[in-house]
Amino acid sequence: MQAHHKELFLPAIAIAEMAQGIGKLRRAGGAERADRLDRWLEGLLAAYADRILPLDAQAARLAGQISDAAIAQARHPGFADVAIAALAQHAGLLLLTCNLKHFQPLGVACVDPRVQLPA
Repeated sequence: MQAHHKELFLPAIAIAEMAQGIGKLRRAGGAERADRLDRWLEGLLAAYADRILPLDAQAARLAGQISDAAIAQARHPGFADVAIAALAQHAGLLLLTCNLKHFQPLGVACVDPRVQLPA
């Protein structure tokens, strides 16, 4: 992934998920680890400052369509996964995720970077 670093993007929704996880860890008594993760997140935000994908109106509309299609198939994905899938699809990007089972049913092109990386 280092070779493709400048081609990687970070969805704003993923930032919210990470911040939520850090807060949950802090509430559970893991303040020291939460502080380390908070510093890591700050570094990540600095590294990706010009490559953060916001949820704009077009991506939000696509998220609604993806969500509706999933619900029609009796699937109930969380909003964050739907929004991330929509952002990747709207931007024409390949989604790298360790949670393929969350994204494959949403019809977005995705791979597990631990198994396969784009050439």
